[in-house]
Amino acid sequence: MLAHRGWLDDARILDCFAGSGALGIEALSRGARSAIFVESVPAAARVLRSNVVASGLAERSRVMTMPMTRAVRALGREGVVVDGVLADPPYGEHLVQQLLDEIERAGVLAEDGWIAVEHAADEPPVPGPGLALVASRRHGRTTLSLLARATEDA
Repeated sequence: MLAHRGWLDDARILDCFAGSGALGIEALSRGARSAIFVESVPAAARVLRSNVVASGLAERSRVMTMPMTRAVRALGREGVVVDGVLADPPYGEHLVQQLLDEIERAGVLAEDGWIAVEHAADEPPVPGPGLALVASRRHGRTTLSLLARATEDA
């Protein structure tokens, strides 16, 4: 869905709750310029680092081993801006909304940025000011929602 929209072309990606890094690595393989991976579980982050190296993508990647909130705040303080956010947070922990709120507070999403989040169907994201739901695909109890910066002509 993202590649079809051209959203990955030369994009700077933030992959939150990265796990093995599959989403961010796929984005890099489909044309993204760089990826910042955020994973709070040290064992998973070690696997992620190994996967990035094995994929030959280490030079275009950064791995942050810390909770999403701390990572997003740190990126905001660094002045980092990303074109897109990929997220597959654990279900049932209300992390989808927390992620959206942190991204907005930290100011890390570009003016024409987007967010792709996989979530439990009963935990839909509520876009804040400046974000709009542009697509949603439900697969059983799981939903993939695409949000993008709202434009004045939309």
